[in-house]
Amino acid sequence: MHTVQLGAAEVLRPVRGLLGLVTSPLASARQGVERALDRNEQEELEKKARKYEEDAAEAARLRQENERLRRLLKGEQTSFEYAPLARVVAPVGGQLTERVLIDIGTNDGVKPEQPVVVGENILVGRTTSQVTPNTAEVILVTDQNFAAGVRIAPPKAPEDTAFKGSATPKEETTSGGSTTPEESTAAERTPSGEGVLRSNWEGYLGVDYVDLSAKAEQGDFVVTSGRAGERELLFPPGLLIGTVESVSSQDIDQYKKIVVAPAAKMNDLQEVRVIVDW
Repeated sequence: MHTVQLGAAEVLRPVRGLLGLVTSPLASARQGVERALDRNEQEELEKKARKYEEDAAEAARLRQENERLRRLLKGEQTSFEYAPLARVVAPVGGQLTERVLIDIGTNDGVKPEQPVVVGENILVGRTTSQVTPNTAEVILVTDQNFAAGVRIAPPKAPEDTAFKGSATPKEETTSGGSTTPEESTAAERTPSGEGVLRSNWEGYLGVDYVDLSAKAEQGDFVVTSGRAGERELLFPPGLLIGTVESVSSQDIDQYKKIVVAPAAKMNDLQEVRVIVDW
């Protein structure tokens, strides 16, 4: 029996070898197919992941844009008339100028010397004489040739509601409550400082000609006064410009030295509104 088994093994050995040669390519082919399927699945997953990332980035961009547009529309004041929403398309001028070009013009009611705002009526500049049917040049508040009559408004005083257009100085406080006679009297005894907003050659935005006796402190609001003495100016009263960053004076000074931090970042302007009437 053992001899027969050995003989059978010898006879079947070529057959087994032949079967091995036949099945080996099939196994390799199966492994190749599996690897190809794995690569295809991986590439498909990577493609889907990239698409999801792109969609998420686009959704985030749209959310930011919608939020910015809501802020612009929320700040509209009923007593003002606005031109259509304008997009900042390009900077204008050289290194010593702070001007931009917007994509609306006379066809949209825009004229020279009109206030330009963002957000809740934050003043960022005014239109210049360079206005065409479809474009307008805007000189920013940080330009050396820009000037505006302004006043200093303490944040917690009744005056700070002026730039929101919600109340007159003696009608309502920032929290909505009425002022007391003592508060009104105190406000009258300590007048807010008034002066001219200018940017110097060093690039500092400040308020000139503020009397030494006038009240002005760090953190106070700087808003347009709408006048200079009895003369009406280019801007309606109450447009927010920024906050007082520092106040200083010396014995030899005739006026306080006030540095202002703008409420809007001039380098990040994207959409603005032009106030065409008030």
